[in-house]
Amino acid sequence: MKSALLLLTSLCLAALSPAAFAQDAPPEAPPAIAPATAAPAQPATPYTEPAPKMDLSTAANGPAVPRTYHVHEGFYLRTSVGFGFYKSSFTDNKRGDLEYSDDGGSLSLDLLIGGSPAPGVALGGGLLLDPQFGKEGGVSALIGPFIDGFPDVNKGWHLGGAIGLGVQSFQNPGANERQRANGIGGALWVGYDFWVAGEWAIGPQVRVLGMRTNDGKSGEHVSAFARSMTFGISSVFN
Repeated sequence: MKSALLLLTSLCLAALSPAAFAQDAPPEAPPAIAPATAAPAQPATPYTEPAPKMDLSTAANGPAVPRTYHVHEGFYLRTSVGFGFYKSSFTDNKRGDLEYSDDGGSLSLDLLIGGSPAPGVALGGGLLLDPQFGKEGGVSALIGPFIDGFPDVNKGWHLGGAIGLGVQSFQNPGANERQRANGIGGALWVGYDFWVAGEWAIGPQVRVLGMRTNDGKSGEHVSAFARSMTFGISSVFN
C-alpha cells in the first residue's frame, strides 16, 4: 500500500514538472524584423489636363480679304451725254475791235479713258465736246488730262476735272467766215453713278466747261471765250 502511494506521487510529479517548467521559463523573444528600406523618391508627375471629349477651340482669324466687287479701281472708261446752255463771245481786233456774242442750247459729248493708280482715283486723257445747236452755232472742244475721284470706292459719288488744249470754232460776221481759235480750257463735273453690273455704273452728272482762245492765224487777231453748263447721263466702267 505504501509502495503504491509513492508510485502514484512520483507519477504526479513527473506530469506536473514540464508544465511548471513551461510556466517558469522566460518567454521567447519575437523574431527580429528587418528594418524597412525606404523606397527611392520618385519625381513628381506634372498635372495634365485631361483631353476634352469635344474640341471647342477656334482657328485664329486670317488676313482680311479685300473686296473686289463694286470697287472703283483698274481700267477706267467714261462716256457722257448731256444738254445745257452754251455762251460764246469774241472780239475781232483786226476789224475795229468788233465784239460779238452767241448763246443758246448745246449738246455735250465726253469720252474719258484712263486707269486707277489707287482705288477710288482715276487718271487719264479725255475729249470733251460742246457743239451748239444751229447751223451757225459754235463748237468748243477740250483735249487734255483729267482726274476723277470717288470719296467712297464702293459708292457712286464722284468729282472730277480736266485741263488742256481748248479749241473754239465760231462764225465771224465781220469776216463773213468761220474761224477757229486755240487756247487753254478746263472743265469740272460732279455726279453719282449707280451700280448696274460688277464694273459698270450709270448715273446723272453736271458738267461746266470754259475756255479762252485766240486766232493766231497770220493776218488775224481774234480773241474768244466760251462757257457752258450741261446736265446729262454718264456711264463708267471702273
